[in-house]
Amino acid sequence: MKKMITVSVPVYNEEENIRPCCERITAVMRGLSAYDYEIVFFDDGSTDGSRRIIEALCAEDPHVKAVFYTRNFGYSKTVFYCMQQAKGDAAVLVHCDLQNPPEEIPRLVEKWEQGADAVLGVKTKSRENRFLYFLRTVCYRLAKALFGMKLIPHATEFELLDRSLLQALAAMDPPQPFLRGIVREYARRPETVAYTQDRRAAGRSHFSPGKYYDFAVGAMVNASRCLPRRLLLVSLLGGLGWLLELLLRFVPAAGVMEQNVLWNGVMLRFCALLLLLLLGAGAIGFEYLIAVFRNTAARFPIIEERRIGY
Repeated sequence: MKKMITVSVPVYNEEENIRPCCERITAVMRGLSAYDYEIVFFDDGSTDGSRRIIEALCAEDPHVKAVFYTRNFGYSKTVFYCMQQAKGDAAVLVHCDLQNPPEEIPRLVEKWEQGADAVLGVKTKSRENRFLYFLRTVCYRLAKALFGMKLIPHATEFELLDRSLLQALAAMDPPQPFLRGIVREYARRPETVAYTQDRRAAGRSHFSPGKYYDFAVGAMVNASRCLPRRLLLVSLLGGLGWLLELLLRFVPAAGVMEQNVLWNGVMLRFCALLLLLLLGAGAIGFEYLIAVFRNTAARFPIIEERRIGY
């Protein structure tokens, strides 16, 4: 029997891209004649004509299947659920906007056949907005340097996961899943494939600045293990710097400076340091409290409205 490859495609208001995406994936998978395949569209509560187009594709091709949600559950939950529900010997996650070209799938499969349990697409070049690409580069470096996050720079959710990892994901129930962080932590033998990211095929991105912030902060509090310790270290270094300045600058000048000027200088620096530390600790602590609340609150799992092809 042939090995089965599931191609999971998350969708949210992508009516212009669904059919071209399906056609390109189908052409690639037919070229991989040694494998059986299925293409599963996971509709995250679309409000445009996406569902109608997916239903038509399911009627045209038995390889195409669909899962419709009752409402929009968000990007992080959707991509995680896509891989949880995959039934193949391996699953590939392809975004419907076609920024990650389906024509790279054979390279992912090749690495998988060589023994990798996770093959991550890494965009070494991008035709997207240059400022966004630069901003992402800076964020990856900060994530590694400040937060200790073990992420591969510019690795995306364009990836292939082996059955062993898919089974591990199916047993998990994280309230705010960060898929690439989970894969990076649990994969025994991850490999990477470099590719050039294209521009969005059609339509506009559904990621607002607020969603980017939520995604980045969620990744930080869920994947970082040493952020509070590093914040404590920065606080200690800041306090040590203030103490050294007090001993080396203000104490020797105590006999020649007016007492009020001396005291104002010392307290001004101390208050500035204290304000910065309180702002940093408060912001990070607040996000951690939100994460703890989400982790302990009742779960809100994805609810399906119906399936086609199962």
